[in-house]
Amino acid sequence: MTIDELKKYCNGEFSNINRIVDELYSVYKPDRTEYPVAEQAAIAAFLINIYSGIENILKQMLKFDKLDVGNSPDWHEKVLRKAGEIAILPPDLIQLLSKYLAFRNYFLYTYIFNIKWDDLKLMVDAARDVVNNVQSEVEEYIQSI
Repeated sequence: MTIDELKKYCNGEFSNINRIVDELYSVYKPDRTEYPVAEQAAIAAFLINIYSGIENILKQMLKFDKLDVGNSPDWHEKVLRKAGEIAILPPDLIQLLSKYLAFRNYFLYTYIFNIKWDDLKLMVDAARDVVNNVQSEVEEYIQSI
């Protein structure tokens, strides 16, 4: 993969992620305090989609840098750890994304009605800023290659 192909890939992924962010905020309204279970499930799925897109970008960047994390059981955590080690993302953003990964893992193995709305709401409120910060850091990193 060339640097131009990496840029094109990342731009495409961010375009998809931003589309999902728009969909998320078409369902979620900060002033609403209650959502039916179906809407909570949609909101959670959008969050997972956003995180997965970010993870795809990071994984591709690591592959570009010849740091393939493989398909081991803990590859998701390795992606974040390696992205921090080679300074694609700063530690505070890695820590924040770790919460999204933990939510993703929890969501896969629980019923939606077991998810606490207040926990979900915190991640939703931060989602747009998280995406913007990741995009900025990724673009800055790519410029340094």
